[in-house]
Amino acid sequence: MRHALVLLASSLLLVAGCASAPSGAIAQEKASAADPSWQLKGWRIIGCCCTSPCACRINKKPNYCHGCDHTDVVHIDSGEIGGVKMDGVQYTVVGRGFGDNKSSTWAYVYVDERASDAQVKALGDWLSGGVAALSAKAPYLVGEFKGMREVPMTTTVSADKREYAVKIPGILDFQTRSIVNPGHTEPVMSTGIMDAFGDRFVHSNTVKHEFEDKTLDAAWELTGRQSNQAEFAIDSARAAKPGVGWGCWSAHADFGDDTPYIEQVPAKHGHEQ
Repeated sequence: MRHALVLLASSLLLVAGCASAPSGAIAQEKASAADPSWQLKGWRIIGCCCTSPCACRINKKPNYCHGCDHTDVVHIDSGEIGGVKMDGVQYTVVGRGFGDNKSSTWAYVYVDERASDAQVKALGDWLSGGVAALSAKAPYLVGEFKGMREVPMTTTVSADKREYAVKIPGILDFQTRSIVNPGHTEPVMSTGIMDAFGDRFVHSNTVKHEFEDKTLDAAWELTGRQSNQAEFAIDSARAAKPGVGWGCWSAHADFGDDTPYIEQVPAKHGHEQ
């Protein structure tokens, strides 16, 4: 039961985020599946194969027709779901989404082995309604659930909260650093974007993004590609309002978007006649 709940919860976080929390419609469904009163604070980092900025966040297609190979890390500092304290719960989702061919979309979940049974169950109950709410779009965002397992997972955050990292021994090494433009003192931030835990994030440099899991026959080296960071403080009241989640995502031909993927746009150089 624990494994099924973890897979469901993490997959739903990807559906409602690529990571992570639901829009208003999903939040309403959650109320029938679990205690509607919840609050969570923490941070998350996401990195993928695309170049910056993250196109999916502004409802555009990713760089590549195959979609977005991504790693999503969520760490809950404090909070509760239905009376269960969620302090310290963290998990990582890897997979491919947002591509042209939905049959190649997949997701796999790693959960920090320190999570308790009660925490896992609360997380699963909290998100269970999201599958029905996003059934039409879930195949494009998550696709095949390839499974999950509990692993040792270490996350680190610098004192100034500009460097975030996660390590899963033998599987993942993902490190990010906030981008601060010359002449500025604060990191570059985008607002009004699609995200599961809010509507804004900080752009970051991907210092390292190396992933390999032979049991999945999956691997990528995405150092230097797109990544972003976000702190979140969200609760049931905020999630019930518009502006959080992926419910409005429509960047696919099946939803009326016939624009090409970036790799399909021919490059022109110089003053061609």
